[in-house]
Amino acid sequence: MAYYAIKGGEDAIRNSLHFYKDKIENSNNLEEEKIINSLGFAIDKILSEGSLYSKKLASQAIKRSAGDLLNAAFFLRAHRSSCQRIGICKPLDVNNMKIKRRISSSFKDIEGGQILGASNDYEIKLLIEQESLEYNYENYSDKTNIIKSALTPLREDGLVKVLKEEEEPWDITRSFPLAPYPRSALMQMMSRGESGSMLGFAYTSMRGYGDVHPTIGDLRVGSLDINFTHPFSNKEVKIGEIEATSVECVGTFNKDEDDEVKLTTGFGFCFGENETKAISMSILDLTLYNNTYSVGTENIIASDFEMIMQHIDGIESFGFANHYKLPHYVTFQTDFQIFKSAKKYAQEEKE
Repeated sequence: MAYYAIKGGEDAIRNSLHFYKDKIENSNNLEEEKIINSLGFAIDKILSEGSLYSKKLASQAIKRSAGDLLNAAFFLRAHRSSCQRIGICKPLDVNNMKIKRRISSSFKDIEGGQILGASNDYEIKLLIEQESLEYNYENYSDKTNIIKSALTPLREDGLVKVLKEEEEPWDITRSFPLAPYPRSALMQMMSRGESGSMLGFAYTSMRGYGDVHPTIGDLRVGSLDINFTHPFSNKEVKIGEIEATSVECVGTFNKDEDDEVKLTTGFGFCFGENETKAISMSILDLTLYNNTYSVGTENIIASDFEMIMQHIDGIESFGFANHYKLPHYVTFQTDFQIFKSAKKYAQEEKE
């Protein structure tokens, strides 16, 4: 195996970039504010997978990628890597979320009620003109709509299994851990994982290769305050808000460290309004740490830490898949030479 320099492609690469710039010229003319206001779910997907909360930069990434959302998340993640970190905000508590949507499928009657908010879950997905229906709903301000999780009463009664807390959370943006992976690292990886990949892995469990058929204990969409300790006054100040989605799903019963049987739960959290991703994350969290009742084989994909940790990041898999487009002359020629030699040897043996 050897490496050698490839020459002569610089002009072709420059021309290709120029052609691409021409191709996306129309998308560059789109106003960023209109993209933010009209393509909210696309913006939220990029924020979450790009791991940087900036709607303005997300809209620029959509323009630069002409609507290729995975490519747009790549732009955002790459930009993030060039940003200087000036500090760490205070931990967020989803119980303090200012809610604009909150549902529970585990409980019918919950404190604060079921808040459907804006959703097309109940719409027939056909591209036909929908009838204009009369509507009558109450206006409310989500600024004061702060309600604790529907699972809080069960937690206060000690009925929910609690996993061991880590002394310090891992930071996967600074170093990638070795196995066994801390839960904090896994949760971060899933929080910025690619939505389709996570849904696919979670779906393997839902279809029966695990034994997890959870209910949604608490799904909420809303905004959270970001607080920070001021470097000069040393006082805690609010520096902004983020929109986020969190999900607590409820599984079966399992024993905790004290050998007591309790309800098992999984948690999902991500930037923006990403309900499917947050549900998938909560199912994977539940499956990874509670596979006792799995009825598949011993190698259940959704409860394989290595499988989840290494294969759900869209940016990494995107980069790896696309690197195959780069010159691989040596790789192919080596394989081809081995193939020809093996064929010649087989022919000689036959003779």
